[in-house]
Amino acid sequence: MNSENQRTTDDLDEFSDDIRVQELQSCKYIYPDCEIDLSSLSGTVNIKVKSDNDITIRLIERTSKGTRIIATNKISNLPPIVLNFQLSADYPFVAPPEIKMTCVWLATSKTDLLTKDLYDIWKDYRDQVLFNLIDHLQDQVQNHLDVLIPAPFDIFDIDEYYKVVDFNIEAEIEEFNSQTYTCDICQKTLKGLHCTKFDSCGHVFCNNCLAEYFESCIESGDIDKVHCPDFECTKKYVDKKKKFMELETWVHNDKKVKDMLNQLLIPSIPLAMLTKILKSPSLVDRYYNLFKKSQYEWIGNLLPNRLVKCPRVGCDEVIFREDIDEKLVVCPKCKYAFCNDCRKSYHARFKLCSKINENDKYSGIPIEDLEAYPLLPADSYDKKIMNAKYGRKRIDRAIEEYQMDQLFQQMMRERKTVVQCPGCSVATEKSEGCNKMKCSLCKTDFCFNCGSKIGNNHDHFVDPSSPCYKLLFFGMPGTEDI
Repeated sequence: MNSENQRTTDDLDEFSDDIRVQELQSCKYIYPDCEIDLSSLSGTVNIKVKSDNDITIRLIERTSKGTRIIATNKISNLPPIVLNFQLSADYPFVAPPEIKMTCVWLATSKTDLLTKDLYDIWKDYRDQVLFNLIDHLQDQVQNHLDVLIPAPFDIFDIDEYYKVVDFNIEAEIEEFNSQTYTCDICQKTLKGLHCTKFDSCGHVFCNNCLAEYFESCIESGDIDKVHCPDFECTKKYVDKKKKFMELETWVHNDKKVKDMLNQLLIPSIPLAMLTKILKSPSLVDRYYNLFKKSQYEWIGNLLPNRLVKCPRVGCDEVIFREDIDEKLVVCPKCKYAFCNDCRKSYHARFKLCSKINENDKYSGIPIEDLEAYPLLPADSYDKKIMNAKYGRKRIDRAIEEYQMDQLFQQMMRERKTVVQCPGCSVATEKSEGCNKMKCSLCKTDFCFNCGSKIGNNHDHFVDPSSPCYKLLFFGMPGTEDI
C-alpha cells in the first residue's frame, strides 16, 4: 500500500486538510452504519434491500430428469449489497476509488453491471463521488429492485437458500422490536421487543397480557381460546372451526384425508410463539397435549374408523389411518406394525384373524346405510359422505357381508343342511357324516346342530350338560342317537 495512504491512530479524530479523509469522515457522519478506516482510507457500506411487495424464492434441486422445486418462501428483506471502497493517492481527480461489490443473491452479471455504473459516475465527475455512488445503489434498490432480482428467484444451494430465509426473519424481528405499539388489552405503549404480533391478522398485544390470559385458559383446559384475543378474530375462529368440524365441508371441497389431518392438527397459535409468550415448556406441552386430544376426539366422532390406539404396552399412541381400507398400521411413535382387525403383530394374509370386537358386525356401519348405499348414484352427495366416513372398500365389504348374511338366512329357511361357520362366517353345507364339523377355510371345529365352536374331540357330544349330548349322529338316515 502507498505510504501516503498510511495514517496514525492519533490522526483519526483530528481535522485534516486531506479531502479524502474529510470525505470519509462525512460518510461516517451521514451513514452511521458505514465502517470507515482512516488509516487505510477505506470503508464498507451495507445497502439494505427491502421490497414493498413479497418476493417468492424457490429452492431448486437438479435431477437426472431436469429440476424440481424443494421449497418455496415469501420474503420482503434480502441480504444487503456490500460496497467496499478504498481511496488511492490519485483519488479523486486522477483515479477512481477502488471498488468491490458483493451480494449473496445478486447474479454476477448484475454485480458487474452495477460496478461499471459506479465507475462511469466517477468518469462523469472526476471528483469526490462516494455520496453519488452510495446514492446510486440506494436508488437502484428502492426503484429498480425488480430489475436486480432474478425472475424466477431460484436458488440451487440449500445453505444459500436458508441464509436468505433466515436473514428475512431476523430483519423482520429487528424491525418489529424497534417500533412501538399499543396493547389492545392494557392500552400501554411498549416497544415491539415486549410485544407479540399475530401474523394472520396483524394484531399486537403485550407479552404480559397474553401470558396471563393464555396461562389461565390452558390451566382451566379452555384451549379453544388460545388464539388472537381480538373480538373479531375470536368470532372468525369460532365460525371457521364450526364449519371446519363438519364432514360436509371436506366432501364439498373434495379434500384429501391427509390434507384434512394436517389442517386439523395445526394449533391456532404456533408453538414457538406460545413458548416465547409463556416461557414455560410445561404449559406449552399441556396446551399441545390437550389440543391433540380435543382434535382426535372430534375425528373419532366424525370418522370413527380412522383412529386406532397402538396396542403395544406402554405406548397408547393415537394413530390416524389415512387409508381406511389398509389393515397394516404402523405406530409413528414406537414403530410397532400391527393388524387393525385383531390388534396383533401384522401377519399380512398368512393367517386369518378375528376382529377385536366380535359384536361389531359390518364394521360398525348401520344396516340402513348398507341398504341405501347400493341404490345411490355414483356421484351422489350422500354416497360421497358415506365413502368419507366409512371408506369405500370397507363399506363394499360390509355390504357383501350383509348380503351374504341375508342370503344365508334365506338358505337356512329353505334348506336345513346349511349352517354358518362360527370362525369365519362361511356358509357350510353338510352332505353326509356326523355332526362334528371342521371348516375347510379356517379349520374351526364346530357342532352342526347348535353352530357353536368345539374342541378337536367329541366331548361336546358325550357331556351330559351339553345341549347336544348324544346327538353326534343326529339326523343321519338309518342311525340311532348315541
